[in-house]
Order: sequence, then structure tokens, then C-alpha cells
Amino acid sequence: MMSSVKIDKFADLSKDNLCVKLYHPDFLYIGNRDFLGVIMSWRSILISQGGKLSLQRKQMLIQQSNNSFTVPLEDIAVIVIESKETLITAPLLSALAQYGVTLLTCDEQFLPCGQWLPFGQYYRQLKTLKLQLETTLPQKKQLWQKIVQQKIRNQGFVLEQVGYFNETKRLNRMANQVKSGDKENVEAQAALIYFQTLFGKTFKRSEENNINAHLNYAYTVLRSAIARALVLYGWLPQLGIFHRSEVNPFNLADDFVEPFRPLVDLMVWQLWHTNQLTSGLSPNTKQKLISLLHHQMSFQEETFSVLAAIDRTVGSFQAALTTPNANLLKLPEILPLKEHQYE
Repeated sequence: MMSSVKIDKFADLSKDNLCVKLYHPDFLYIGNRDFLGVIMSWRSILISQGGKLSLQRKQMLIQQSNNSFTVPLEDIAVIVIESKETLITAPLLSALAQYGVTLLTCDEQFLPCGQWLPFGQYYRQLKTLKLQLETTLPQKKQLWQKIVQQKIRNQGFVLEQVGYFNETKRLNRMANQVKSGDKENVEAQAALIYFQTLFGKTFKRSEENNINAHLNYAYTVLRSAIARALVLYGWLPQLGIFHRSEVNPFNLADDFVEPFRPLVDLMVWQLWHTNQLTSGLSPNTKQKLISLLHHQMSFQEETFSVLAAIDRTVGSFQAALTTPNANLLKLPEILPLKEHQYE
């Protein structure tokens, strides 16, 4: 008979072939003693062992080997499924949409390649769509100016954290030089200085290497969390502020991910600098990268998790368009790497 375990965030369980270790109150490992099965942080889940996912009384039922686990849907923000042997039922997919949960599937290299998002959860979606369609080009340019400025300032903070103080001052000066629409492409100039300072003079973001693989994995998870928030607020993610590719369904998410990216960069630098950056994406490394969603950020002089900062950023977007006033768009500031303490 299959045993059943209800997952509680304070659980510390041990069964014949189930190992659950509590690392802190908001994070659990769940897996077979010989290989990793499920990694769950309070509201994000990585599934790397095959099994079945189904709906059971407003909870996600995870069945693996001879064990089953249930997780309340209201506790979940993001699910990443990388096992090709995982089955998921239609009722669970419907419930995930109703609870505003985003689900990512992975390709043969275990990199996210597809996304399931909620649809029509916002009760005034036509209002937000009209706001997007009626946004003028000058408004978009002013909003993009704010986003680029904050991204560069956050990059400067990262360099300060790792000891490059002169380069930090240089980036801060460049952030102040960004004009409406960033027509001089200060963003790209700052990025060149930033990444070559962080990872060495020969480093290029366009190359296929281990550092970029880790950066891209975490960027994708972050982008998906932002896309989820945009949809929940009624925004059409295809309609971007600056990004406007006709084949990109997440242009707006790509706009808003920019000031959040430096947090990923700081985590990957830390792993690289301490020789913890494994060749290929290990389950432990992926867990650390996904857990960034629960790290701290500063927003309007208060400390929130990344997920909460995303929510508040997207929420301020409506005020910025309604007024209209680009200064009402509020963006996060990077803090030293530390998981947010939920009250």
C-alpha cells in the first residue's frame, strides 16, 4: 500500500525510502535516499523524480514509488517539472490555474522550455488591456528609463558586494546618465563593464559556458514568476514596454525582469567564486537558484521576498499607467544575499 504524507513546512520526516530534512522552517528536501525526488521551498517546488501529480481536496497529490505527498495549492507559487516520467492530471492543471500557480516543464537538458499560466483571473482585464494599448510612446520611454536606471544601480550594488568599489561608482554615474528610452543604450555599455568585472575580461553573455547556463536557468525561473504576477493582475504579457518581439509571448515580463537579474548574478558569482559551480546544473544548485524567489529585496524602504517584490512592482505599474506618471512605477533594490524571514 502506498503511504501518504501531508507536507507541513515544519515537518521533519523519515521513512523506509523517504528522506525529508529540515534546513530551515521554510525549506524542505523531499527525496529518495539514493537520489533526489522533490525539492520544495515554502512556495516553489522542483520535481526531478518521476511520478504522478493529481488533485486531492484543494491539494496537489504527488505520488512517487511507494509514497505520496500532499501540498496545499494555496501555498504554491511556482512548480518546475524536469522529470520526463512525470504524469499530471487535467483537474490539477485547472486547479493550478484557479490558484494562480505557474508550472514550468523542462527539456532534455533539464532547462525550462514551457510554461502553464493562469488565464482570466483578474476581474477587470479589459481595463488593463486598454491601459496597455493606450500607453503612448513617450510614456513607454519614461518607464523604460526608470527600469534601466534601477537595473544598473542594482548591478552597481552587486559589484560593491564583491569588492569592486570604483566600478560601482562608475555604474552609478552611468545610471544617472540614462535618458528617456535609453536611446544611447547605456544599458548595454553598463552590462559590458559589469559582467567583465564580475566574471573576468574574457566573459561574454552570448557564449555557451557553465556560468551562462546557471544564469539562464535562474533568469528563466525569475521571468516565469514575473509572467505569473502580470497575468494575475490582468496584464497581457505579450505587450511590452521596450521589448516588442512578435514571437515573444512574454515581452512585458522581459521588461520587468531587468532590475531583478542582478540578484541572480550575485548568487551565481558566489557559487563560482567559492568553486561550488558544478559542471552542469546539479539538483542542489538548481534548488539554490530557485530559492532566490524567497530571498530578500528592498522595496520602498521595506524588506520583502522576491516574490512579494515582484507583486508590488507589477501592482505599481497600473498606477503609473492610470495617472499617467512614470514615477509611480516602483522598482526593487538589491540587498545582500539572504533568505527572507516570513512573519
